[in-house]
Amino acid sequence: MASNGHEKRKREEESVSGLTNIKKKRSGENNIITEHEEPTAGTSQDPGPSDSGFHISRFTRLQTLGKGGFGEQSANKAYFIMEYLSGGSLRAMIRMCGRLDISSVRFYTAEIVCGLQFLHQRNIVHRDIKLDNIMVDRDGHIRLIDLGLAQDGVTSSNKICGRTGTVKYMAPEVLLEKEYDTAVDWWSLGIVVSRMAAGQSPFYHGSKKEKVIESITTEQPKFPSWLDANLKHLLERLLRKNPEKRLGVYKNIRGHPFFTTIDWEELELKRSRPPFKPFRRLLENKNLQWPED
Repeated sequence: MASNGHEKRKREEESVSGLTNIKKKRSGENNIITEHEEPTAGTSQDPGPSDSGFHISRFTRLQTLGKGGFGEQSANKAYFIMEYLSGGSLRAMIRMCGRLDISSVRFYTAEIVCGLQFLHQRNIVHRDIKLDNIMVDRDGHIRLIDLGLAQDGVTSSNKICGRTGTVKYMAPEVLLEKEYDTAVDWWSLGIVVSRMAAGQSPFYHGSKKEKVIESITTEQPKFPSWLDANLKHLLERLLRKNPEKRLGVYKNIRGHPFFTTIDWEELELKRSRPPFKPFRRLLENKNLQWPED
């Protein structure tokens, strides 16, 4: 009787263990990475006593979401496991919506400003601010990504040089191969905001690289006549050829009239309500549901 009871308990334990493992797999089937069962001691998957237990063998590669210019997911290379930003990029949003309404432009621009000021206060210049590198999380808040070209230790007295970034978003001083500082990020922000509000760059945006460079370095930005007056004024200040007179460097950008309705403290604490309308439109086209407020 004792032997039969022992075997019964063993079968029950195995059954519960199997169910737990199934639940683990199912709970992650909509994620990018799923966690396997704990490695069994004594096997080749055992991380050893000195390991924290976080091991690449515990994860399964399900899908490639994208590739960067300097990196590619591979079974033979190291992985960075990051948060999945389900809202997508601003580029994808604009491709879907054409252009954004002014309240959305104001909110996203203000959150990008917070992100840039966070970096610049630490003497870090991003150098590749563009629609593709501005993501949105599931709650509708902005995330700046891809700091692969970022440079630290940059100040007005310790400038750097080098044509780095994405040509259509590069500041004139970068394209002209002059020394530059964090002012280049404010120029790139101007291009981003123009793309959000007007659906296009205020400079030549065709496929001819040399013409893009000529337009940015020699021409003044052009905006649609229907653009909001305060927004146009903001863009003109961000896209000044002289980096020392560029808004964000020359004056506190938070005080610009375009941001009159922004409560900066609430925004930094992520208490401000994001504009969900563009996301709902994106998700509806994919037959998905936006989570209820």
